[in-house]
Amino acid sequence: MAMRWDPIITAALARELDDTLHRARVRALLLDPGGRRVTLYLRKSTLVLEMHPTAGWLNLLEPTEPLSDSRPLASRIVSVRSLTDESALVFSLQRVRGRDEGVEVIAEFVGNRWNAVVVGFRSRVIRHVLVPREERSRTLRAGSTYQPPPSTGREGREGPVPEARWNEILQAAGPEPRDRRKALLSQVAFTSSLNVERFLAPGGWQAWVEARNPERWKAYLVASPRGPQPYPVPLPPLEDTPTPTLMDAMGRARATESELQDQALLLPPGLLERARKRMKQQEGKARGMTRQLEKAADPAPLRALGDLILARYGEIPRGTDHVRLQDFQGQEVEVELDPTLEPHENADAYYAEAARMERAQEELPGRIDRAQKEAREWAALVAKLETGPEPETIRIVQERLGPERKKGRTVQEKTSLPYRRFLSSGGLEIRVGRGSKRNDELTFHHSSPDDIWLHARQAPGAHVILRWQGRDNPPQRDLTEAATLAALNSEARHSGSVPVDWTRRKYVRKPRKAAPGAVLPEQVQTLFVEPDPKVAKELTPEDRDPD
Repeated sequence: MAMRWDPIITAALARELDDTLHRARVRALLLDPGGRRVTLYLRKSTLVLEMHPTAGWLNLLEPTEPLSDSRPLASRIVSVRSLTDESALVFSLQRVRGRDEGVEVIAEFVGNRWNAVVVGFRSRVIRHVLVPREERSRTLRAGSTYQPPPSTGREGREGPVPEARWNEILQAAGPEPRDRRKALLSQVAFTSSLNVERFLAPGGWQAWVEARNPERWKAYLVASPRGPQPYPVPLPPLEDTPTPTLMDAMGRARATESELQDQALLLPPGLLERARKRMKQQEGKARGMTRQLEKAADPAPLRALGDLILARYGEIPRGTDHVRLQDFQGQEVEVELDPTLEPHENADAYYAEAARMERAQEELPGRIDRAQKEAREWAALVAKLETGPEPETIRIVQERLGPERKKGRTVQEKTSLPYRRFLSSGGLEIRVGRGSKRNDELTFHHSSPDDIWLHARQAPGAHVILRWQGRDNPPQRDLTEAATLAALNSEARHSGSVPVDWTRRKYVRKPRKAAPGAVLPEQVQTLFVEPDPKVAKELTPEDRDPD
């Protein structure tokens, strides 16, 4: 489970970090788009922000040397704050020397579009961005003027909502719990899916007033239905455990929910993933050669067939695909032949196959041993990497891996666009995921809750997003075109008719520890479409960076 953010936990964490990191010396900053991490290298600690939709944790670790890709940033943290009624942390950094205006590092845990930007303190110009992105109301790209997330305009942002107004909002919503819940979430600041049930219970207004009061904040690890959740106030009836700090609560929750050890966060971007991939490649290589050795035929019978063909050369008619011959023991043997070859050429083919089997039996055991040995060596290196950023281990791994090959687009471009873009005949944007590993990015980081999510039923394939914000269903023609793209980009593309499931993106969730691209959609409807390639060709391709 990922860490869940809301305005109250964000404000409480900002207050705690402001006390902990005030005047802390910053050495360097690293934005890792591939791993979706932001790392601040401090003199006395290292702060790692995990911005991936399956993570979301803040980690305050031991000090370590900045990686080579880091940007030097000799400065001090002068404050840590949150944006009002938003899940966004702002780290204000002042240069130690020089007349630079200083910068703010803004980490946005807003909706499903988590991101981080480095902004000039006075100019508000974006200097760096974790994931360049074009949104409806703002542009997150270097050189653009930073605009904060659009305000929800909810009541109570600057001061408590009077109890009479609170009751008025609930009474207008009616008696249905679902409607009352929706009313609070849409109209009252600092409410979220984490705390709304507490605020709907008796004494909810008083609980809301106390929850937004910094003097009432402490630190708890709440046992939520989705897993342990740090929070600054209790959320009865959920059980909670007091902790010394919210960062301590976050560390305990992360240890329960994440397989990645803390120290592994300090490794060079992508190094651990590449090492694991190399280990699995060697393991797969050893398994494949073992199967090949097990299937290797005995070369003696193959060579004997070649001898028999040459000995009975005159008895073999031209152009036949099999013949029955008497072997040297007087037994009849059926011999398969290639009708396009002469008898002596068929004999040569049997000799060649026998020689190949002999080589396999001679060479494969040694090759298997070497692959298994290398797999064990890589497993040991991966285990060391997972325990921490030991420089000598990092050096050995980097030397053995060699330089990373980059084909086609750069890593930054691949991260910013995990999908191909099309326009439907009705002018709606359709986004098609670029394979299973990038489906999660499209679904959970490049779509809005009310967009339409599509996927071919029971067939591996791309996630497809039809951009749509209306309350009603999208036009049938546009929906069918998006479903056709989902079918064409699945393993069912050669079928005559393909069932394609679709639902609103907000009803799609990622199970804990699920494989890349594996999700659980709810409230699903199904379309049956013909995967006609002509449909894709007729749609206007928009396969470029958003502009």
